[in-house]
Amino acid sequence: MELESTLTPDTQAVLLLCGELGQRGGNGLKPLGPRQYNNLATWLKTEGLRPGDLLTLEGRTKLGGLQTAEVNPDRVAPLLERGTALALVVERWERSGLWVISRSDSSYPERLKRYLGQAAPPLLYGVGSKSMLNRGGLAVVGSRDRTDEDGEFARRVGEHCASEGIAIISGAAKGVDRDAMAGALDAGGWALGVLAEGLAKTATSGQYRAGLVSDHLTLVSPFDPDSRWFPYTAMERNKLLYGLSDAALVVASSADSGGTWAGATEALQHGKVKVFVKSEGVVAPGNPKLMRMGAVPFPMEPWENLQPLFSGPEEKNGELFSATAQQSSPAVEVTGVHVAVAFPNVLSGGERIAPTEAEPACNAYSLVIETLLALIKEPQSNEWLADKMCVRAAQMNDWLDRGVREGRILKLKRPVRYVAHTPSLFGE
Repeated sequence: MELESTLTPDTQAVLLLCGELGQRGGNGLKPLGPRQYNNLATWLKTEGLRPGDLLTLEGRTKLGGLQTAEVNPDRVAPLLERGTALALVVERWERSGLWVISRSDSSYPERLKRYLGQAAPPLLYGVGSKSMLNRGGLAVVGSRDRTDEDGEFARRVGEHCASEGIAIISGAAKGVDRDAMAGALDAGGWALGVLAEGLAKTATSGQYRAGLVSDHLTLVSPFDPDSRWFPYTAMERNKLLYGLSDAALVVASSADSGGTWAGATEALQHGKVKVFVKSEGVVAPGNPKLMRMGAVPFPMEPWENLQPLFSGPEEKNGELFSATAQQSSPAVEVTGVHVAVAFPNVLSGGERIAPTEAEPACNAYSLVIETLLALIKEPQSNEWLADKMCVRAAQMNDWLDRGVREGRILKLKRPVRYVAHTPSLFGE
């Protein structure tokens, strides 16, 4: 198993700025959110600096000139003083075989930076061989509550991919994800699991030990190793699955709701990775709808050569501190997820078809509302939500107001906060 006992200066700095360091923010200090860090990163680039330069006297001196809409020296400087907390937590991670890389490290997956630009996670935590991060492969996703037929199908896909040297990329969740990973690993293939929670417990789990030791399995997460699973982290994780893959296969998806549906529709809107769906046998209700949105039927068995199905991500500026790349269609960023606004249906050959009454054109709100509701299971402020989803406060206000009008969100007062509305079984 690959271990690395040292961190680059850039990664040390990004951990100090963005990591919880096992202390829920470190002595009461709240780490920078994605939008705040990217704002700082843009300033660093204009100054000809890298994150690691903030650990030097010269860099700290220049930090005094930082004045942006999101961050200032008083916000950044105390975070950089958490060296002791950093040393302690990194030592603990390394004892569990965990490593951490930042966007500026050479081992950080270039394909993820091409796919997401500045929305790529500032940090990735992992266990296993880092080489898997740039290998690519087939992302296999589907419902946790899959049928036996879908589970066996996913396993056969994993087995066949192993025979062709194609890695399986999945969310490592119970159901289709694990079926595909198990099929690949049991057949001597490779798998990359992208988790929606921290790796602290998973890294030492017996079920993954053989794959990790043989370097046939890598587990990675953008979340702090001690963090728990939440619905919104599963939504955020989806973009990494597609960004790290050459193509994706949706084995079973519900229609209009759920993480598998949200991830697939987002990928289709993004238009960077070809999305396939299982279309034979008993088919989940969301699969036909995904095909009408542009997904392609996965080839029928028996499979002989799946390599020609793959097409790499579109070339895109992946520089660490580059400005967000221009998109081919109007878009907003939601926690780094590019969501096209009013994007028409697309056929597999690139031909566009007008939406019908049964299949209305998508809009940003319809694609983010499930993630938003997952974030407000407990009351949250507009400002917190805007920071979490990396959008302007005005845009968040528009979405919240619409949710309130539709009765899906309740607006609380004194102070103003928002919470998901769960109607009673017996009415109000």
